[in-house]
Amino acid sequence: MASYLDLDTKNGQRIDIWPVPYEGTVSFGQGTSNGPEAILRASAEIETWDQDLGVDLADMAHFPTLPWFEPPASGPEDVVRAMDEFAGSVCSLDRFLLTLGGEHTIALPPIRAYHRLFPDLAVLQIDAHADLRESFQGSRFSHACVMARVRELGIPVVQLGIRSLSREEAEDIRIAQGDGLLTFFAHALPDPETGAEQIREFLGGRPLYISFDADGLDPSILPGTGTPEPGGIPFAWLQRFWPLFFGSTRLVGMDFCELAPMSGAGVVSESVAVRCINRILAAYLRSGGGNAPS
Repeated sequence: MASYLDLDTKNGQRIDIWPVPYEGTVSFGQGTSNGPEAILRASAEIETWDQDLGVDLADMAHFPTLPWFEPPASGPEDVVRAMDEFAGSVCSLDRFLLTLGGEHTIALPPIRAYHRLFPDLAVLQIDAHADLRESFQGSRFSHACVMARVRELGIPVVQLGIRSLSREEAEDIRIAQGDGLLTFFAHALPDPETGAEQIREFLGGRPLYISFDADGLDPSILPGTGTPEPGGIPFAWLQRFWPLFFGSTRLVGMDFCELAPMSGAGVVSESVAVRCINRILAAYLRSGGGNAPS
């Protein structure tokens, strides 16, 4: 077995890994800055062969690792500014960036970079929280505001697994539902087949960026996250969803964030994170990748 760091065989699609250990605006549990290292370490122990799909991710992609981001200590606005500069320099029409966080704020700069390249970009957000607050604890660049900043760009957003939000966010979702925003609450998830069909119809063939917050999953399977919420997406639901969803959709980039490894609790959370990442990439590349570049 080999970690993402070792899977640099030049086979298949290049997927650049960008570790961003930032947790400057976390508001509950700590430890998301340790997420990137934990995911990379766990990836050495998780098989790249997917028995359900009958493919090996190691045959379809290689994973060069970019320099680790060093967050400036001057606050979230400067962090986002520095990330914007780097993401803008590495993202291109034929370059796939997998960003490992860190808190959810880290999703905004790569989304912005890909939006400049793909003006019709859409975002699929997997999350327990809506993240649609205008500001939180004095910052517009809090982890609780990331999708509000994305929506300001006019980017359509699909939300999957939401189950914790403010009254104001609930009203925003009610007003915008179906008009640039499609929210699937965790308590009312359709079956994977129906969900895949509805999301594809909403996207309308747009290029896609996936932002995966670890707390979107139920904490019974992934407890290591800063703000766990019961009643999340079942692991089996998501595993079934991705092969049904991909086909004509082009995935241009993604992030996995909000993993907070738990001391004394083994490595279950980071192992689940790797399994989730591997399934998304394997299902996408197996589908033909929406004519994804190699």
